[in-house]
Amino acid sequence: MTDSDPGQKARELLTQASHHPVASPQRDALVAEAAVWARLDHVAGMDNHTAATVDIKSALSTLADPVQKLGSAIGDLNERLKLSQK
Repeated sequence: MTDSDPGQKARELLTQASHHPVASPQRDALVAEAAVWARLDHVAGMDNHTAATVDIKSALSTLADPVQKLGSAIGDLNERLKLSQK
């Protein structure tokens, strides 16, 4: 797979996400990234004039919340690990 096939990348990320529990931060992050790749796939199918007006920044902003949740979950796990080692 290459980055030139964003639709395939989105499908692969959704497949990976399906292996995580529904409420997990990892699944949320994978689904959010898949949404960005799906949006990029949609943009790639548009004509050049329309594609130039698409706001990719809004697609990327969909990653912010899941990535923040994943960071918090990792921080919580690290804190619990430190406490369990004491």
